[in-house]
Amino acid sequence: MPDSKLHVISTVSGDSQHIRHGDHTDTIESVDIVFRAQRKLSFTYGAIFFAVTLAIPAASVWWEGWYAVPIWGGFTANYLVVSLLYYIFLWTMAWTYSKQADKLDEQLMDMATAITATETAKEVEAE
Repeated sequence: MPDSKLHVISTVSGDSQHIRHGDHTDTIESVDIVFRAQRKLSFTYGAIFFAVTLAIPAASVWWEGWYAVPIWGGFTANYLVVSLLYYIFLWTMAWTYSKQADKLDEQLMDMATAITATETAKEVEAE
């Protein structure tokens, strides 16, 4: 049974296309802006993740002190980073990514609200 609250109405206005989902209106331009920002955010966090993850074995190759010299209670810097600090890094990165992605989603909602207000104003002027 189809959801009676979900109405998809596509309209073409000027040179842009508006897609309305109930009270929510998106344009191709607004969705494209948010998708570009989301793609940039994802690639940035992915690059940071790979750089840090690859730096750990690279440090073992280039610095003997990284894996051979105990720094605290017999643990090496490599062991401490891999066993503790790396997980803190991952949790921090996941939390900040989530917050940034939520901001992008709110931007899309703000754009939708502005588009709806503009469309409503145009409809009132036309009457």
